[in-house]
Amino acid sequence: MQRLARRASVAVLVIPSLLACHHKPEPAPTQVAETDLAGYQAEIRKVVKDSIRAEQLVGMTNEMGQLVRDIASQERADRAAIAALDADYGASRAQYDSAIVRTATQRRGFAHKMVAVRLRMASVATDAEWEQLKSTRVRVLDADLNAVQP
Repeated sequence: MQRLARRASVAVLVIPSLLACHHKPEPAPTQVAETDLAGYQAEIRKVVKDSIRAEQLVGMTNEMGQLVRDIASQERADRAAIAALDADYGASRAQYDSAIVRTATQRRGFAHKMVAVRLRMASVATDAEWEQLKSTRVRVLDADLNAVQP
């Protein structure tokens, strides 16, 4: 009887820990960004009753998504270029300065493009629609920025 009780207590302790170890892995930031973008587009179609304006907004969200993918790709290339300079003991200060200036210029260009798309989106939506979409838009932007991070 005591042996049965001991086995039962072991089972009570072991089974929950095994179940806890068997969980879904967290999705990658890019997957979260894509899911959030699709949800935002659905929200746009629900909030914006004029289908022409809704599709314009959806198109602009696709444009923003592409910009985020482009900057993420560029960030990876920039990090690789800096890593290559770090590995090259003969790299000059001018080479580092050039790489840093190029990276900063690309980031500014990216920011200007994102702001331009956002302003176009705001001009297509009414104030009420824009406000209604705000919380979803902010969440999508956060997900996009997290996807860009290393």
